[in-house]
Amino acid sequence: MRRVLVIGNAKSVWTKEYILNTHHFLGNKVYVTSYEKLDKEEIDFYREIGVEIISFAASNRVFKMLKCIFKLLCFSIKNKGRIQLIDIQSPPHSHQARLLELIIDIMGGKTITTFWGSDIFCANENSANKMKGILDRSKWINIGSKAMHEKLCSLYGHVYDEKCTFVGFGSPALEQIRVCTLSKTECKKLFNLNEHKISIAVGYNGRKEQQHLDVIGQLAHLPRQYKDQIEFLIHLGYNTPDGYRQEIVDALENTGIEYLILDEMFNLESIARLRLATDIFIHAQVSDGLSGTIRECVYGGAILVNPVWLRYDKFDSDGVEYIKYENFIELPTIVEEILDDKISINRELNKSLLYNEYSWKAVRHKWMRMFDE
Repeated sequence: MRRVLVIGNAKSVWTKEYILNTHHFLGNKVYVTSYEKLDKEEIDFYREIGVEIISFAASNRVFKMLKCIFKLLCFSIKNKGRIQLIDIQSPPHSHQARLLELIIDIMGGKTITTFWGSDIFCANENSANKMKGILDRSKWINIGSKAMHEKLCSLYGHVYDEKCTFVGFGSPALEQIRVCTLSKTECKKLFNLNEHKISIAVGYNGRKEQQHLDVIGQLAHLPRQYKDQIEFLIHLGYNTPDGYRQEIVDALENTGIEYLILDEMFNLESIARLRLATDIFIHAQVSDGLSGTIRECVYGGAILVNPVWLRYDKFDSDGVEYIKYENFIELPTIVEEILDDKISINRELNKSLLYNEYSWKAVRHKWMRMFDE
């Protein structure tokens, strides 16, 4: 049994499922950091699997930072030499990175740093300099794709190549999708989607980088007979800038197409049902490291329409079938061809490929090997 400090966001469903399927599975004693206030369900989840929470939640940013510094320093001094693994999930770009360097030096355990995608793609020279000390101290730097490795090399050259590993997360909702007994129609009804229309999801959070407006603006040019067959599904959930939701509403209203906006954060069961309720997923994000949402939608049977600037080399090498586009102006024609059954996607093949590659059952052993090496 190892004693493990997971530095990440305890509130994230990805963190919860990661700990459950790796460290808890191995019987490790886990401590996890929390930057946000956890609700009772989340606290109970961690308590039930024996994980201790180190909470930095506070009323404002300054108090949160002071609390973070104080608690991490106290924990590291108290546990000097007792933590075998420091597991950093999505390293900070801020001055907090300097604090983590100190924590690593005090505790002395093996450190593994895992990038999630947007954290590395959004990094610039300034943030790269702040993260460098963490990477220097890491035994392994875990990145999930070739595109992420290329970005890492653009920031640091090839100095970290020998430390790089390519171990991906299992997609949290795959198992929930697999065991769901509800039909697509029943799933649509749960979210008040029109069961008689083709649901088209655009983006998977409220960030402007999802480029909702560009997609919506192009589909506004669809002929009326196609508009009457579809319904937009916009799941914002989190990270929506002030005023951006209203911009999306205004754009949707101008299309003459039915739409549904979901603002809630969902548990895994609801996420699974939302994926099953999705017929087409149009991806337009500026950068992405093959997010779990994409994998879940494809596994749930949705047709993925993906831009060429987001390279999914693993999908291509595995034989996953999806549609690529180079420019937003292509989207109306693509949607028309899908609705006219001129594009064929082998959804059952996709489902088999996705589960065999991206379920926690499929990837868990890779994490175990990385922990041991």
